[in-house]
Amino acid sequence: MRAKTYNIRTAGQANIPVLGLGTWQSTGQDCIDVVSQGLKMGYEHIDTAQAYGNEVEVGKGIKQSGVARDKFFLTTKIFPDDMKFEPEKLVAAAKRSLENLDTDYVDLLLLHWPDDRVPLSETIPALCELQKQGLTRNIGVSNFNIANIIEAKRYADVPIAVNQVEFHPFIKQKTLQTFLNNHHILLEAYSPLARGDVFDNKIIKDIADKHGITAAQVSLAWILSDKHHIAIPKTSNPEHLQGNLDAIKVELSADELEKIGSLARSDGRKIKHPDYSPEWDD
Repeated sequence: MRAKTYNIRTAGQANIPVLGLGTWQSTGQDCIDVVSQGLKMGYEHIDTAQAYGNEVEVGKGIKQSGVARDKFFLTTKIFPDDMKFEPEKLVAAAKRSLENLDTDYVDLLLLHWPDDRVPLSETIPALCELQKQGLTRNIGVSNFNIANIIEAKRYADVPIAVNQVEFHPFIKQKTLQTFLNNHHILLEAYSPLARGDVFDNKIIKDIADKHGITAAQVSLAWILSDKHHIAIPKTSNPEHLQGNLDAIKVELSADELEKIGSLARSDGRKIKHPDYSPEWDD
């Protein structure tokens, strides 16, 4: 039995390339260059966020690449800071992102974290309205637990395409995965290399050596072996761009997938926000 990967995942009206270029902590000219090179190399999915402080640089990288806007998928996220989740501020924040990115629309707009200060009954309809106005082609959320998503779906009259969350071989996300699958919402994995922990794991390294590939490619291939998953590895090193992209072609055996899946542990989470982290489901 062989695990297959696919180049596109579909949720609602969204057709999302399975592997994107994350840009967290990518700044200045390095960000411009890596986005430009990634698009020229064949990346069809770029992920950024207002909180990253690099939307302008991502926009410059896009322009520098010369790749037409309709040839790639662009995501940004709005962070719950300064009460931006109020409906009118959400709309204004989205328009600022478009200005920063120098584009008329994004393909996916996410609420970056859940925020108890402003109810989803106000922000989700505003997010849906942005889609109807054409400022974003699709909407989604990030770092939402099951309870958050159930509430968000109650107020959404367009599909929630994605929940972008921390996901890698060492984190327990099975309960959330099952829920998302049942509700036709894609799990989009950030920190898919567990901030480098995959490079030090013997099981992953042994599988990598067997295939003649890197530990990063093994982790990404494991994530993408599930047709409900997307991954957005970040790199500021242009030399790693091709390697991450090539993970789409990697096929792992059922036994290898099972071994990697057994690595999940209760203390495997790497990302914890001091103000906005929800109660996780695993």
